[in-house]
Amino acid sequence: PPKTQQKTKEQKMAAAMAGGRGKGKKKWSKGKVREKTANKVLFDQETYDRMLKEVPKMKLITASAVVERLKVNATLARAAIRELEVKGDIKVVTKHRCQLIYTRSVIHSTHAGKDHHRLTCPRRQEPVLAVSEEEKVIDISEGPIAFRKAHLRINNPPAMSPAVRATIEENVRNVYNPFISSMLSQTSDQYENLTNAQRIENFLHTPATYSGRRSVQSISASELTPLTAAKREALSKETTMGQAFLALLKAFVGTGILFLPQGFKSGGIVFSPIILSIVESLTLYAMFRLLACRELVGGSYSHIGEVAYGKWGSRMVQISIVLMQFGFCCSYIIFVAQNMNQVLAYFGANVSVGALIVLQTVVYIPLSWIRYISNLIADVFILYGVAYILGTSFTSLAVEGIQPVQYFNPQDYSVFIGTAVFTFEGIGLVIPTQASLTKDRQKQFPSLLVWTVLGLLTFYSVFASVNYMALGDPIQPLVLASLPRNGWTLSVQCGWSFAQLLSYPLFLFPAVKIIEDMLQLPRRSSGQKVQKNVVRAVIVIVTVLIAYFGQEHLDLFVSIVGAVCCVPLSFIYPPLFYQKIMKHTTFMSKVVDWLVVFIGIGTFVFVTYSNIQKWGAAPL
Repeated sequence: PPKTQQKTKEQKMAAAMAGGRGKGKKKWSKGKVREKTANKVLFDQETYDRMLKEVPKMKLITASAVVERLKVNATLARAAIRELEVKGDIKVVTKHRCQLIYTRSVIHSTHAGKDHHRLTCPRRQEPVLAVSEEEKVIDISEGPIAFRKAHLRINNPPAMSPAVRATIEENVRNVYNPFISSMLSQTSDQYENLTNAQRIENFLHTPATYSGRRSVQSISASELTPLTAAKREALSKETTMGQAFLALLKAFVGTGILFLPQGFKSGGIVFSPIILSIVESLTLYAMFRLLACRELVGGSYSHIGEVAYGKWGSRMVQISIVLMQFGFCCSYIIFVAQNMNQVLAYFGANVSVGALIVLQTVVYIPLSWIRYISNLIADVFILYGVAYILGTSFTSLAVEGIQPVQYFNPQDYSVFIGTAVFTFEGIGLVIPTQASLTKDRQKQFPSLLVWTVLGLLTFYSVFASVNYMALGDPIQPLVLASLPRNGWTLSVQCGWSFAQLLSYPLFLFPAVKIIEDMLQLPRRSSGQKVQKNVVRAVIVIVTVLIAYFGQEHLDLFVSIVGAVCCVPLSFIYPPLFYQKIMKHTTFMSKVVDWLVVFIGIGTFVFVTYSNIQKWGAAPL
């Protein structure tokens, strides 16, 4: 082309790069501008450097906003935005009408003012996790493939940036809770001896190819999976739906079932099943509210409380758990003492209930020092006892018929309300049970929970009604005390007492861990074992003293424990947390949640007040 025409084109391009086109000048299409300026993005070095400094300071960054604010060419603006994105100084937040919208990155915003003028920037090398000595071991029994696996394990460790690592560490520290760690400590003695930092390290050493809990078959098919002993042990403990069902049964079924027949006498044969159904419905509703909160924020019960109401929310949950576990332990102490008193009386030995309560201190203090204990034997004795009691009651009904019963007892119905809450308490183990399942099985957990609770409601109603109709008004607070005095009954009393003897440290363990955490004792048990053992011994002595003063009125004691210790966890906290965490809820949802909260508060006040009055009026 002629020289004059070529000059004109250069002038037009210079004017375009400076921020505009002269009036009447020929407009350039985007394709031509991009073609002409592809190798001349740094046409104005000073303008480009100014963009690199000013763009990260903008709140919302788009190419058009940069052009309008800094009066530069759109191509040059897009080039600067691209460079800042590659360096990590800005990040994409959304896309609107085919245009990307950026904002400054919090992590890298301090670098926004540096003089970087290249269009591409090499990514920083991500640090990798150290390979443990255990992962370097080669299992020659696998054959030649073992060397290939070892090579891939050592040379392909998972990459993790410091920012991601710091985020994971912070989340693990926030989610850590003594109540959940106690559940894990019962199945792994080594877990108890780890510090919180070591637990985080174990979590961070999970390889990149290992995502969640999967079946052993799917994991063994991958070469990249480190087959260390610790990981094989973790995989072998993958929870099935059947195991989750058994865990729920063990959470709900306990000594409380033995107080139900006498509770039906306190409420009446018609009134009691109605109250039991209402308590079951409210408990199930609160459990679903708690699971909904966990799905949004994750973590344990106390972590959900902390997210909702800060440290006070977490502390209230932990204090309620401590009181609830204390109440259970005290009830078990009285239960064991009364049963053994009757067993010894059968053989002619006269030992008072109070003396037997004090003697249990000698057994419980050493048991509280044990970090690993299994209650499989306790489950067998409980199952045997329930079967024997039902069999005896059905036999009595067949031989002697139905005894006189009350349909509604206006004097003592408040006692049964607290007993019903005590019996259905199991919300503390709902989250750990669901968390132990895989993602696919967690979706089936709500239906499993519903059917389990409905089945228990039916079983509890039948068990209590049959025993009350078979034994009548003379029924004792502990149904075992009303059964015929023979070898079978004594074997059940001895077996169940032994079961509760083993269950005591398991129920005390969550309370102990929370108290140790509040006292800021080191979680590493080998650090100050003597100090921690002294604390546990003091806790045992406190529960024994409470049980000693409550031995004369076991039915009232159980009802007060249900009202004071179980109602907040079962009825009050979950709806409150749900309304605080879920910002957008319907009007009806708010009405139902607050109704459940007020029912819980009313139950707490009414049952506690009426039972304390009965306690004071009862003869010693």
